[in-house]
Amino acid sequence: MKKLQLQDWTKEQLVDEVARLRKRKKYGLVWEEKPEDVVEQCKTELPVLKEVKNKAIAKDKNGPVNILIEGDNYHALSVLNYTHKGKIDVIYIDPPYNTGNASWRYNNKIVDAEDSFKHSKFASFLQHRLRLAKPLLSPRGVMVLTIDDYEIHTCRMLLDEIFGEKNRLGTVVIVQNPRGRNDDRYFATMHEYALFYAKNTQFAEIKKFEFNDESLLKQFPHKDAISNYEFNSSLIFTLSGFARFP
Repeated sequence: MKKLQLQDWTKEQLVDEVARLRKRKKYGLVWEEKPEDVVEQCKTELPVLKEVKNKAIAKDKNGPVNILIEGDNYHALSVLNYTHKGKIDVIYIDPPYNTGNASWRYNNKIVDAEDSFKHSKFASFLQHRLRLAKPLLSPRGVMVLTIDDYEIHTCRMLLDEIFGEKNRLGTVVIVQNPRGRNDDRYFATMHEYALFYAKNTQFAEIKKFEFNDESLLKQFPHKDAISNYEFNSSLIFTLSGFARFP
């Protein structure tokens, strides 16, 4: 359908549009919404889980029951909202990093580095799943999302909007490649992030990590009033460049 040009709008349409624009959030993440087939499908069809009994692993019949769901995660989250709403204590999500390395598909099409809508597709993809995941958490539940530099800011703003900034517990930096990523053009990236959000910080409690292993303790030889810590070489930037300190 052809979009109306402003000069074709009636006075009432223009007044309504101004009122709508005034109600918009003044700060937040904005992207072009990209439709997703699986989301549209779930609006009219209900996914159903089917048990595959010959793949069950049951060594202890009296032990806890664990379920592995194979399929699109949007389907799985939709079903779990009927069966496990408000019952999950921890959700860990490891979404596509959207680095453009042709490892992620959106509507069965590869999202590569040349896709001009790759960030919009990522935001659309992730926000749909975060909005389904949040109701699954119990009142004391915590969401953990891992991501790297490419989409860290997108993820943090989405989580701030969906969970509320007040429920942000913190960001943990994970060193996963001490030598640095060799495909970075400038600074070699050696880390990624884990974003922690609570369903409600009133019920969230962060406990101290106890060192029971001497080998672990040796990795964190320094100690302050809060905890043990590690001191590695770091880069100190100056007006004339940077220097490395041991």
